[in-house]
Amino acid sequence: MARLGFNLMGVDELYGDRFTGILEAATLADRMGVDLLVLPDHVTISEQAHRDRVTVGFPYPISTNWFEPLTALAAVATVTERARLGTNVLIAPIRPAVLLAKQLATLDVICDGRLDVGLGAGWQEEEYRTTERPFEGRFGYLEEQVAVCRALWAGGPAAHEGRRLDFTDLHSRPVPVQGANLRLSFGFNPTPRAIQRIVRLGLGWWAAPMPVEAVRAAVADIREECQRVGRDPGSVTVTTATTLVAHGKSAEEVGAMPVLEEARALWDAGADCVIVHPLAFVRTPEELPGFLQPLLDARDARNRHDSRTTLS
Repeated sequence: MARLGFNLMGVDELYGDRFTGILEAATLADRMGVDLLVLPDHVTISEQAHRDRVTVGFPYPISTNWFEPLTALAAVATVTERARLGTNVLIAPIRPAVLLAKQLATLDVICDGRLDVGLGAGWQEEEYRTTERPFEGRFGYLEEQVAVCRALWAGGPAAHEGRRLDFTDLHSRPVPVQGANLRLSFGFNPTPRAIQRIVRLGLGWWAAPMPVEAVRAAVADIREECQRVGRDPGSVTVTTATTLVAHGKSAEEVGAMPVLEEARALWDAGADCVIVHPLAFVRTPEELPGFLQPLLDARDARNRHDSRTTLS
C-alpha cells in the first residue's frame, strides 16, 4: 500500500520562524490524511562541513533550525492523532545506547505506539567529536545499540554483552507501546554490506533523496538479499524521499522533476512510502493544503488501482 510522508524540517520558516508553526503544519497534515511526519537530525554542523556538503546539493543554509527530533516529535505527538511519527534519520551512534532506548521508548509511549524510527550513522566526523563519541566503528556500534534497545524494550531484567557495553539485571521503564518490536529502519547508502544489515536487523530501508533508478536498483538488491537469507521480501519496507532542491528556489529554477511526478515514479520503483518536503514549492502556510492534496489524491488513486488489481 502506498503511503505519503511529510518532512517538517524548516517548516517553521513559513510561520515566522516559530516552532508552533511546525505544530500547526503537523496538525494540518494529520487531518488531511498524511501517513508519516518526520524530522531529520543533526546536533551540530561545522561551517566547513556545511560548505563541503553544499557543493553536493545540501539544501539547507547554515541558519536553518535543526530541532532535536525526538524532543520535537514529542510535541508533534500531542497535536496529532493518526499519522505515524519518524526520524529521517536519527544519527544514533552519537547517543549512548541505553539513553537512546529510553528516549525512543518514551516517545513511543507519548505518541501511543505511532513511532517509526529511521536510524543512520551520519557523515560528519566533527559532529561525533563534539558530542564526545567515536567516529570510527560507528556502524558496528549502531548494531549494538539496536541489540541494547531490543533487550531493554522487552522489559526487565535485561542483559547484554557487547563490544562496548555489557550489563545484567537491568530495568528501563517505560517500555514502548510497540514493545521490543518497535519499528526500526535504517537510512544507509545501499552498499552490499549496508543492504545485508538492513535485511538482517531492520524493518526496512529509509533512503536519502536519490535518482529514481538508483532507488529501483536498491529495491531489487534488497529483494535479492531477502531471498538469499530466506526472508520475505515483502517484510522489508522501503521509504524514500523526493528531491530536496536548493533551499528557497523553485523546482523550475533548478530543473528538478515536479514533486508529484517524482512521487509517482518512486512508488513505481518499489517505494512503500514517499516523503515530500514543501520548502521548495511552498511560500506561505496557506499554500500547504494545495501542495499536499494532489499528492494525497495520487496516493489514494494508486491504492485503489492496486486493490482492484489484487482482487482481479
